[in-house]
Amino acid sequence: MNTSDPDQNTPPELLRMRQEIDALDKTLIDILARRYNVVRRVGEFKIKHNMEAVQPVRAQAVKDRAVDMGAAQGLDREFTRKLYDLVIDHAHDMEHEILGTTEKGDA
Repeated sequence: MNTSDPDQNTPPELLRMRQEIDALDKTLIDILARRYNVVRRVGEFKIKHNMEAVQPVRAQAVKDRAVDMGAAQGLDREFTRKLYDLVIDHAHDMEHEILGTTEKGDA
């Protein structure tokens, strides 16, 4: 068995779909990187304006909006909720780091 080319015996149509998925994965990562660059700017803004890192009402609104947008595109609501829990939690971690605070300190 030749392991140097895992796609060696893969049908061309499946290879094309995998290439499409790979391109979408790159787009997804690019979008996440752009999102977190904005999060850094938000953190810097919050420092200048003496604001708390986490604003729970805003965070919940973002999650709810994402779940609704995902559902409108046929995505499972629970999947989208879990995904955005991760996305928002990471953004909060970044903002805490930028502001030099801890989650417990803001509670």
